Amino acid sequence: MNVRLLASELGFPEGPVVMPDGRLVFCDGNTGELLSWNGERVEPFARTGGSPWGAVLGSDGAIYVTQGGNVPGSGDTSTVSGIQRVRAEGDVELLRSEVDGRTLFGPNDLAFGPDGRLWFTDSGSEEDYRFDERAPGRLFVVDGDGGGEMVLELPEVYPNGIAFDAQGRLYWTESMAHRIRRLEDGKPVTFCQLADDYVPDGMAFARDGRAFVATTISEGVSIVSADGELLDHIELGEHATNCAFDGGTLYVAATKVAEIEASQRTGTLWAVETDAEGPLRLLPGRL
Repeated sequence: MNVRLLASELGFPEGPVVMPDGRLVFCDGNTGELLSWNGERVEPFARTGGSPWGAVLGSDGAIYVTQGGNVPGSGDTSTVSGIQRVRAEGDVELLRSEVDGRTLFGPNDLAFGPDGRLWFTDSGSEEDYRFDERAPGRLFVVDGDGGGEMVLELPEVYPNGIAFDAQGRLYWTESMAHRIRRLEDGKPVTFCQLADDYVPDGMAFARDGRAFVATTISEGVSIVSADGELLDHIELGEHATNCAFDGGTLYVAATKVAEIEASQRTGTLWAVETDAEGPLRLLPGRL
């Protein structure tokens, strides 16, 4: 596979999104902004504040963002954790800071489902000492009418990336448990159990059912079969955090260090030419 470095000296990049005009928009968790790659250079897109961790394109042309709150070491505690909507012109709006009476501590990654609702992981505050309250990881879903619910409570596993496959089935990664799980009949089942030297973060499904999973400490992207078997690993030499397909090109966000600190500028953006094809289209949805 052909691997190209597109940009470096970023903060903590996450959540790449391919826009209709071909630009690649991604989060920078250290600088509190969305950035865009226009094929030649990185440019500002929107100022979200805090630490944006994940992003997905809505059917309304807006980008929906999981906002993790203040960046460790930044001294800025003004940004509330929750779900943000970023319009094409750069306007940012906080949509949810709680769901069904539950405070969101660490919204991490998000995806629209076949039902048009927005599904997202909240990594909780069990391992996040910015918060006084200790809350487990959780899986949430919300809709455009103000409704929403906690689908699952996921203690001690750190739920992280989330994605739907071509059949419309929901998957999420559990970083501390080194596994990928799938929702079946409202219950979590293990799809892939990885070894301890793989820590799964964000992921993207190919049309043929393979999952391309950013696995941080293995320093690359792990390829998992439709049956949940580890097939291959794309070496980047850096902690991959998330990825997204555009045709056969897999865009990958990564960083040389695993911890978020405001002053760090070790983030990178990559393009990998794969033998796969991404989904025909994103599942539509908006809030």
